[in-house]
Parts: sequence; structure tokens; C-alpha cells
Amino acid sequence: MTTTYASKLTATDEFAAVMNPTGAAPAVSNVFRPKFGQAKASTSQTALPPSVDRAVGTADQLAQAYQKLRVEVLDRTDRAIWEMLEKNYGLVQQVDSSAQKRETRNELIRKIQIRDSQGVASNATTEAVIVRYVFVGLSRQTRNNYTIAMEKARAMEIPVTGFADFLAKNGGVGGVVETVFDHEAEEQATAKELADAKAADKGTRTQLVTRLYSALAHKAESELAYAGEVTDWVPKDPKVDTPKSKAEAKPDPRYEKGNFVFFVTVRNPQTGRYHVVQGNVFDQAYEQQLLASIAERMDVTIPELSAAVQGLEHSIGFGSLKANESEELQQA
Repeated sequence: MTTTYASKLTATDEFAAVMNPTGAAPAVSNVFRPKFGQAKASTSQTALPPSVDRAVGTADQLAQAYQKLRVEVLDRTDRAIWEMLEKNYGLVQQVDSSAQKRETRNELIRKIQIRDSQGVASNATTEAVIVRYVFVGLSRQTRNNYTIAMEKARAMEIPVTGFADFLAKNGGVGGVVETVFDHEAEEQATAKELADAKAADKGTRTQLVTRLYSALAHKAESELAYAGEVTDWVPKDPKVDTPKSKAEAKPDPRYEKGNFVFFVTVRNPQTGRYHVVQGNVFDQAYEQQLLASIAERMDVTIPELSAAVQGLEHSIGFGSLKANESEELQQA
């Protein structure tokens, strides 16, 4: 049997009325606001300036010189390769310092796509584009190593004329790739701190959204009478039949039933009513992923979300955040 219900009054409307009687606290309509991405800039082909043609011509000459090096210099020394890389390193800086940097990169990428029948990532560094253009026929790993060596040298502000010596001093291309220089250690530490902060932010937002839905469930107006099918998508724990007692085992959220039922509904445009198709119960791990995805799309700060949740909880006598947790959220 298909169950329907009217959409005249929603939990969101009631929450807004509770939360924002004077405009002091954020309404749920402000909490549940989606993020919208920026439109991508146009990359249409335009007439190329002479400087772009000259830069591409230089890249062509280097590509030809590299092919000649491969054929004629049978006993290629590491120094010869390093000096070839030094010339490419110089071209990279020439392109990046040019007023036509974008046009030059786009033309090189276009020619690579025609030659190799493969695309190049639009966010690829100039080093990666030049290496891909010049060093035809090399393995991806070798090209990646050349690119990384150049990028590290630039980060350390190694001059063009000193690039080959920089490679020689640090054990060649492979040595540079494997070495963690001081600035990289700092960057890695900073990246870890940012990643940890982002993970903590995600966890806090997900917890707040979970509390928000739990509080909304206590509003009588949001009650839905549904007697249809509710599908249980929680997989069976493969360790449940092992000798170890279940009481001793730590609960695994992948095999524990979640706290919410997610309904699939279809709106009838003629009546404005919703047809409830199916209810779905997921495991706690997947449920948290769904809630985290919702929280990520909400264009609201943690303090705003926290204030909205606390306001609703107080309005229904559902409790509030602990004092220390509230202080931490205010600092977020």
C-alpha cells in the first residue's frame, strides 16, 4: 500500500518558527542552505601571440634535441641527462614568468593531446606539461621523477644554471625525489595538521547534524504514519559465529544498525503530496557517511549550526551541549 502525506507544514518550517521568533538565533532555513560551486572559466581557443609560438618552438627544438641525444649519444652519462633537464627547467621558468603563461600551457597541452591521443590534467604543473611534451616515449614513472625533481628545485629556489649541479650534489634525479628536504618536512607537518583539523571539523559537523535530526524527530508535527516496507541494508557480521564471545567483541559500526530510517519519496506535482516508496535502514558506518555528506553541503559555520541545534534542543527540553563542548565550538 502506498502511503501519502500532505506537505503543508514541515519540520523545517516549525523549527524556523521556534528558532527565530525575534531574529536572534539562526533559523533552520539558514542552516539547511546548500553550497553551489563556481562556474568553470571558458577555455576556448584564441589566436596565439608570437611569444607563445616562440615558446612552443623552443619546446619543439628541445624535443628534437632530446631525440638526437637518445640516438647519437649511445654512452649517455647522467650529466648529459641532467644538463638536458636543466634546459627544460629553464623553459619552465620562462613560461611561468610570461604574460602569456596560460596560452602557452594550453597550446602545449593541445599538441600533447593530438600527438599522444591522451589528455593532460588542467591542474598539471608547468613542469609536468614541459616534461610530458619534451620527453616522448619515456615511462610515466620516469617523467614523474623528472617533474618532481624540477618542482623540488623550484621550491628551494635553485637557479637555472645550478640545476644540474643540484642533481649531482643530491644523487641524481632519484636522490632528489627520495630526499625529504627541510621545507618539505615543514609542509608535510602543516598538511597533517590541516588534515587533522579538517577531519575534526567533519566529525563535529556530522555529530551536530545527527543531533539536529534527533531533535526534529521529537516534534509532533514531523510525525509520519507509514506502514509500508522498511528494507534492512545492514550486513551480517562475518565474525558473529567465531568462538570469541560477542560480549567481548567491540561493536563494529559496519554491522550495527543505524539510528535513522531514510525514506524514498516521490512528489505528485498535481496534488503536492508525497508518495512514500520505501524506507531504508543502513549500518551505522554508512549512515554516518550520509550524514557527513549532508553536513558538508550545508553552507553554515559550526557555531551557527551549534546554536541552531542547542536552540531546538532547549525548546523541546531535550538538553543542551556540555559547557566544555560549547566553548570548543565557539572557538571553531
